[in-house]
Amino acid sequence: MERRYIINPQDEKMSVGALIENIDKGYSLQDMEGKLEDREKLKFNSSIIIAPDYQREYRFKLDDEVKLVESVFLGIPIPPIFFATDKYKDARVRNVVDGQHRLRALHRFYNGKFKLENLELLPELNNKYFEDLDIELKGDYLDAKIDTITFSDFPGMEFEMEIFSRYNKGTKPLSPQEIRHAAYNSMFNTFVNEFSYQLFKTKEPRELYNAYNISTDRIQKKKLQEGIFVILNILEYGINDKYEKSLDYAENYMREKKQNEKQNPVEAEQNFKAMKDTFSEFNEFIVRLCTKVRFPFSKELYGISSRNYKFQISIAMIVAGIFKERLFKKRLLQEIMKDDKKLDVFMDKIREELLNSFLENSEYNASSTNSRKIKELINGFQIE
Repeated sequence: MERRYIINPQDEKMSVGALIENIDKGYSLQDMEGKLEDREKLKFNSSIIIAPDYQREYRFKLDDEVKLVESVFLGIPIPPIFFATDKYKDARVRNVVDGQHRLRALHRFYNGKFKLENLELLPELNNKYFEDLDIELKGDYLDAKIDTITFSDFPGMEFEMEIFSRYNKGTKPLSPQEIRHAAYNSMFNTFVNEFSYQLFKTKEPRELYNAYNISTDRIQKKKLQEGIFVILNILEYGINDKYEKSLDYAENYMREKKQNEKQNPVEAEQNFKAMKDTFSEFNEFIVRLCTKVRFPFSKELYGISSRNYKFQISIAMIVAGIFKERLFKKRLLQEIMKDDKKLDVFMDKIREELLNSFLENSEYNASSTNSRKIKELINGFQIE
């Protein structure tokens, strides 16, 4: 049997104290600004990035945290923590593939974020924070060993998704997009997540907050990020009529960007900067559309109520395709951005085209994200 597909994950027992120390290093690294000096890179080696781009928000309940800590004191085995080696700001780090909630609970207890309550097996520890424990118990906690498994040097990108998927089974499952973020982590992932979380946190610009239908659930399940990757693919390459579904745009784009980042880092950096600029121009265009319609990535764009469907990927694909093929780098875009009359003409045209498209054809029963139909629509979209 050819053995090039065999992987050798590193099994290691790590103390709770070492895990907490490396989590703290990871938080500090994420707060660092600018490029790191070589000495700083070495300082942050082995940092744990407890919430890398593909991970979900923290959702452990207090009872879950308390029982986990009690299990540590009792010596009950904790399910292994899965890491993947990565580079973050050029420092060698470990991303958490599975076990984020366990690590956060251990870290939170050590830092006095909750006290022990309703313990059944160790009731004498009830109502105690970490600082309330005697020195022996503190030592027991920090010396307790947790099984970890670290993946590094995957045999090839085509296997990374499968590896993450298989190790994801039997745990609290990640969504397909969360797995994509694990396998295809790149500077684009970081950018897309920062863009998403910034909109979620600040709600500004409000037009984009509404347009992308920002919500905790859409960010946690990576549905928002998935939609943005579809848009980015189309903004760079246009509609690909060989793709059968919208997810093909997201997955192929993410795979390509990670591969390029590994093989051609200088070219990848240039491409990243160019696409950030393009996406920024696209979002300025979306803000402009929002002066006429609140949810431009929905059927509301052409006058049909979209109460429960504020972001529809089919409409996002069409808008991104029209921007790429009919507006980007053309004089018409500048006119639309500055001239209200030109904007009105554009809105009238897009309403007419979409109302008469396959989207509103009662006899059409295939997917609304059919790339061939979307490409036909965009090719027929003429406005001067």
